Amino acid sequence: MAREIRSCLVPFLVFVSVFIPLNLIHGASLGFRDLGVPVREAVLWGAYVGPGKAGIRDTIYLSFGQYGAPLFLLAVNPDTGESLQFNGPLSTEMGSWGYTVDHENRIYCGSYYNGHLLRFDPKTEAWEDLGQPGGEKESFICRVTTAPDGKIWGGTFPSATLFSYDPKTGETRNFGRMDPEQFYCYPTAGEDGLIYCAIQFAKVDIVVFDPEKKTKTSLIPVEARKPGRVDLRKGIDGKIYVKLSTADFWLRVEEGKTLVVVSDPGGSFPKSALPDGRQFRVIDNKTLRVEDPATEKTKEISLKYDAAGSFIFTLGTGPDSRIYGSSMLPLRLFVHDPGKGSLANLGKASLATGEVYSMAPLGDKLYLCSYPEGRLSVYDPRKPLRFGEEENANPRDLVSLGEGLYRPRAMIAGPHGKVYVGGYPDYGLHGGAIGVYDPEKGEKRIYRHIIPNQSIASLAYSKKWDLLAAGSSVRGGNGTRPLEKEAKLILWDPKQEKKIFEIVPVSEAKTIRSLAATEDGMVYGITDNEKGFVLDVEKRVLKKIFELGFKDPLEISLQTGPDTRLYGLAQGAIFAIDPRSDEVSLIAKPPVSIESGMAILGRKIYFGSGAHLWEFELPPEPASPESKR
Repeated sequence: MAREIRSCLVPFLVFVSVFIPLNLIHGASLGFRDLGVPVREAVLWGAYVGPGKAGIRDTIYLSFGQYGAPLFLLAVNPDTGESLQFNGPLSTEMGSWGYTVDHENRIYCGSYYNGHLLRFDPKTEAWEDLGQPGGEKESFICRVTTAPDGKIWGGTFPSATLFSYDPKTGETRNFGRMDPEQFYCYPTAGEDGLIYCAIQFAKVDIVVFDPEKKTKTSLIPVEARKPGRVDLRKGIDGKIYVKLSTADFWLRVEEGKTLVVVSDPGGSFPKSALPDGRQFRVIDNKTLRVEDPATEKTKEISLKYDAAGSFIFTLGTGPDSRIYGSSMLPLRLFVHDPGKGSLANLGKASLATGEVYSMAPLGDKLYLCSYPEGRLSVYDPRKPLRFGEEENANPRDLVSLGEGLYRPRAMIAGPHGKVYVGGYPDYGLHGGAIGVYDPEKGEKRIYRHIIPNQSIASLAYSKKWDLLAAGSSVRGGNGTRPLEKEAKLILWDPKQEKKIFEIVPVSEAKTIRSLAATEDGMVYGITDNEKGFVLDVEKRVLKKIFELGFKDPLEISLQTGPDTRLYGLAQGAIFAIDPRSDEVSLIAKPPVSIESGMAILGRKIYFGSGAHLWEFELPPEPASPESKR
């Protein structure tokens, strides 16, 4: 996930909520408007017990990530409910997936997206940047852990590197890759002085590193290393326990070299609890619940903090002529009403925790498909908000489309009364899928490996020929390397639910980022290597390949506009393609970087830039925009 998230992010600009005067931006005919930040929440990555100012472990620390602003710790007093927010020292380090405490009661966080080790001292309430112990090429630190001798250990992505930091001397040591091919290393320090590394995801392994001998030992035979996940934990007995996602039993590591099957380790793991036994958990990113098993008393503390806003991940037009979108981590559905000029955070919309990857209206409802697990949900704008799985919930979580649609990037709703979803597989896997959901019957069907070893990155529907067009990506799930070299375009028959045609439309293209169909039966596509192409669906021939002329075209951003043209987004441009001539035209250069999109409503185009929702109104007479060709 992290690599995809990172690809969505660029340095944020300072946004101003204003209209851009006519012709102030070269190529702009009317103007842009910043509609504001729809979701001002941060994503919670973990809740931990830690030392307070007096050095006593009586404080609950919540580790939050945000976008375009530093990560922060929210220190909560479980007795009084009071909280203090401590913002991290680096704006580039927006979150942390690691937390540990040293022998001097100082807190360590391993950050993303530049892999810094950060230290927070509760006594002085000050942060320190301890640098990039995994090396400058590492994007994030997967996990940090404290060894019995007081050293801090961490593992990184994308090189699966293991490092140590000595709080006594300030010395950092990099021990290099724990696996020659895999990307992720999650270390846990054992009571025996050994470091146990969970290697994820394409070929899982457990690597035991001996700090004294500087040796590493693989516990899983090469032939048994399969795609999946490793859940590696230290029990209350000090032993290391392992659960592979490909097995239904737990293992225990003996003497640092042998895996032994254990029947039921349920009581072996520590709970999130304060020293006095009170247990805690966070509800929906908003409430800290503290429970005392002895007295059965429960206390709920509302979480309050300042956040820069959540990154906008995707946008779409709803059945009620309003603009809907999803924030990225936490997943929130938001809506903009152009008539009222309102912008509202509608809250939770899926059991998934990441973001809505695709959405489309069908009848009077809006269907949403979310990462992870391709969870499909439905929202009826006419009914009150109450998310859940029950019959009267709204949005209502319907079903998981599974590992082949782990990242459900594209959706078409309507043909034959069904919802069609294309996407990327789970971590460590190759081969995406097309999923079909029948709202009337409540049934799903998943067609995996339609294009062998490739994922489905884009979809379009040709109404004239009653066919779906699907564009692929050579990428698999995160943690994999591509097995194929060129992206493909297929035609898929929704009546027979099968592939009927396949072609490589553009040589050397790795991903077909966006597709759109015209009324006369042509399918237009845009690739990651900045080409455009036209497929004659009836004749099954590639009519034309042309230079797009714009850098970094966005995914799922080519749509039919209010006139005869197709409109698309690139990072630095709004452009149009005229199907009558295949001419590519620059419509406008935005005052900010376009990072997500898009939705068209009337003559207005909507896109996201960081956490802000933007609107652009098309010129009333779009007859002669500046040509790029």
